[in-house]
Amino acid sequence: MNSSLVHLDQEESHHLARVLRLQQGETVELFDGTGALYTGKIEKLGKRVAVSLESQKHHQAEQRGGSVILCQGDLKGGKMDFLVEKATELGVERFIPFSAGRSQGRLDEARSKQRRQRRLSIVKKACKQSGRVRFMKVDEELGFAELLGINFDPSYRKFIFWEKEESLLLAEAVGGQKDTPVCLMIGPEGGFSDEEAALAQSSGWQPVSLGDLTLRAETATISAVAIVNHLLDKM
Repeated sequence: MNSSLVHLDQEESHHLARVLRLQQGETVELFDGTGALYTGKIEKLGKRVAVSLESQKHHQAEQRGGSVILCQGDLKGGKMDFLVEKATELGVERFIPFSAGRSQGRLDEARSKQRRQRRLSIVKKACKQSGRVRFMKVDEELGFAELLGINFDPSYRKFIFWEKEESLLLAEAVGGQKDTPVCLMIGPEGGFSDEEAALAQSSGWQPVSLGDLTLRAETATISAVAIVNHLLDKM
């Protein structure tokens, strides 16, 4: 590709100049979140660092196995931000936060947008840490009925984690279909009501369990994604 000049935003410029302490003329790697990875040379330092792009090294290869969508019931404190970070590191394609009947509290529109922007920033930082060059998509927070109304691609197998499901384990449900994408729905701290579970089943979601242990919500989410990644040969 022909050399072109790009200006980093203030946050990235500060990190490059003040944290990494790189100097003019040094070579850096940049990614745009779509899978492309570039090499470039620092042309100018300052509040907006200028980098001349010299080559496109490669596009990240498609991940092995089927993709994973995570639908996560709202959690209190900083647990949602923690899960956004870990889901990014674990290669989740799309993160859909939602509120259910047992979610604690509701946000107004302004605070909801602010929270989403914070999560997008977390995704960027987690990508840099893990070497991932495609951003995880983060949706606006939905209500439970809105979530059930999403028209997912028919190829996705949809699993809802319900504490009253005793017979079907996640590993058994996923089986050996390594190239089939999976959508996981995990509830808030209080779990799902019987009515919500029934509505989900009528919308095509298969109830599954992680076993006999009672796990914290965030532990259940990370465990579920890791299990699915293993079964899909993604890790």
